[in-house]
Formats: sequence, C-alpha cells, structure tokens
Amino acid sequence: MSAKSIKSDRTCESYKTNRTDIKKLATVFLVGVLLFGLAGFVEAGKIKDIKKRVKKSIFIPPQSRQEIIRPARNAVFYSPLETAIVSGPPNNSFVQSTSLEFVLDGWQIVPFRKTGRFEVWLLGVDVGWREAGERISYNLPPGKRLYTFMARAKNDAGETDRTAAVRNFYSLTSPYFGKIDITSVDNSGSFDRPQYERVTLYARNPDNPVNITGWRLASRRKSFSFVIPSAARLFDPANLIGIEPIKLSSGNSLNIFVGKVSPVGIDFQENGCMGYLRSGFEGYDALAGGGSCSAISPSAYSGYSTECRRFLNGLGACANVNLTPWQFGADPSCRDFIVKNYNYRACVERSKNQPNFFTGRWRIYLGQSDEVLDDLDDTIYLYDGQGLLVDTYSY
Repeated sequence: MSAKSIKSDRTCESYKTNRTDIKKLATVFLVGVLLFGLAGFVEAGKIKDIKKRVKKSIFIPPQSRQEIIRPARNAVFYSPLETAIVSGPPNNSFVQSTSLEFVLDGWQIVPFRKTGRFEVWLLGVDVGWREAGERISYNLPPGKRLYTFMARAKNDAGETDRTAAVRNFYSLTSPYFGKIDITSVDNSGSFDRPQYERVTLYARNPDNPVNITGWRLASRRKSFSFVIPSAARLFDPANLIGIEPIKLSSGNSLNIFVGKVSPVGIDFQENGCMGYLRSGFEGYDALAGGGSCSAISPSAYSGYSTECRRFLNGLGACANVNLTPWQFGADPSCRDFIVKNYNYRACVERSKNQPNFFTGRWRIYLGQSDEVLDDLDDTIYLYDGQGLLVDTYSY
C-alpha cells in the first residue's frame, strides 16, 4: 500500500470520527436545551413528574422563567385560570324564588393553586364585572325574566379566566312574592274526617289590597289543586248570591277548609256580628269574632220594666236569646224588643258602618270528601293568576 493511500484512509477515519463527535455534541446540546426549558416549567409547577429528572445545580433566573412561561400563556389554547359553578340554578332552569345563591370554584393552572377570588356579572342586575368570593347571593326583583350569570376566577396578579363559566336561567316569581304567604298547613285530617285539613294565607305587606280570586293552590305529593273562588264580603242569610273577589289588605288572612262545607252555605269574610252564628262552627272552625258584637246601648231600652232592663243588662255581646213562651208575657214590648234586636241581621244593620266592622279574616270551604294533604310531609304551592309562584310551604 502506498503512502498516499494510507494518508487517504487516515483522513477518512478522522472525518468519520469528527462527524460522530459532532453528532454527540449536538445531541448533548439539544438535551441541555430541553432540560433548561423543562426546568422553567418545573419551577412553575406545570409538570410534576419531570422534577425528579432535573439536576439541582441548574439555576434559571426568575426573569428567564417568566420568559419561558409567558409564550405558553399567550397561546390560543391556554387560559391561565379555570372556573366552575359548583351550585346554583342549573342551566336553562326555572327559578321560583327571588333569593338565590351561587357557589364557585376556581384554580390557577401554572403554578397550580386554588383561588378564592372571582369576578361575577349577572346581566340585568349587575352593571358590570364585580369582585366576589366563593359564594355570591342575589335578591332578584319579582316577575318573569331571563337571566345570564357569568363568573371567572381571578388570581393575585389580576389575571382572569378567559372562558367564563355561564348559567342561563328563568325567573318565574310573582310580583306578590313575599307579600302573600302560606303561614300554616293543618294536615291532621283522616280518611273519615277530611274536614280537619286547613291551609291559611296571610297578607304580609302589600301596598294595596290584592285580589287573590283566581289564584291556585297545589300540593306536590297528591297532585291536588284548586282555584280560589269569590266570597261574600258581607254575609246576608237572606241573600246568598252577593259575592265578590277576595281582596287581602295588609294583615288580612284567608282560611281554606279543605274537607268541610260552609255552615252558613257560602264563603264569606268575618265581621263583628258573626258571633251570633257561632253555634254552627266547631272548635277547629270556631269564629274568631265570637264576642266582638257591638253592645246595645241601655238607652235603647230605658223605658221598659225593671225586670226587662235587668234581664237585658245581663246579656253578653252576640247573645242568642231563646225566650220561653211565658217569659215577659206581661211585658210584650220588652219581648218584641229582644226578638228584633238580638240576632245577626239586626247587629249588621246597626254596626256595618263602624270602622272596625270587618275583621279582615276570610273563609272558604272546599267540601272535599277525601283528604288531600299527605299525613307525613308535603309541599304546598301558591300561584297567582298568571301562573307565577307566590309562595311555598313544606312540612
């Protein structure tokens, strides 16, 4: 072999060796760059399992670390925070209350940590984004309306979730919500005594008298409902057709006797003379105004005999007098006075124009032959004439 050939072979081997060394150096350089970049993400808390592979001697200045993280945060697919609505009205649901609460959850992705700061916006209520904590409550105005609630997590650096969590819901609350309440439900009836079931409504603070005729009450368990009828504002035994809408002013109430028929044949509003009719009502159905009848002035019978006046002075208010055939036989004028004045109709005539004649308590009787309220637990709903929820009562 010639010297020229040997030199050529050595040159070739040297070239191969240098090429291999260059490849090794390039590989080491790429690995170093990769480790350098991953160390920045490790410091930011992005990839936990890579932390074990990074040498402790590698130091990345904070400024360089931010330069590594920032491009990732600016990527189209990346949001620095995430937000979740944990509880509150479900999406596209119907809310039948003026009070509601949302519970939020949020976390920062890089570095991963929970956040208790949020910005919320309830369209139609809030004027824009506002700071909030994990729980946010609202008192909505009554009425029928669509709402959109948005929430986004926020970190200490002022960054917010770029894709806010959103809930749409409908409010179906009556304008009378909080003004007319179901205050009590008596479910003590039984299959043989359904008349003991009773529901009571109360007008808390309406600005004006509220016409509740045409409103509907419904029970959840037994799917029973009825429409509130009209009633007699001034009960007249001789005229049972003088009915009108039931209007509740502040402080007024309505007793609904589910399983009983009216003892006087009509639904009515109590007045100061109803005590004359109390014998037709039972204990649970007793008239509240049993002794509130206006008394007859002694001057009206001052011309009668001593025996007559003594008898009349001893009579209480709303006294039903049952005279024997021979009682005051010698004083027919006294007997006639008692018969004409001590009864319901005479009391109404002399008292109906007094300021406190009407008590504000109404009564309606449904006359149901079967009990309609569950014996253990149930929910009663009250809806106005537009079908919007006014109140609920659970027991």
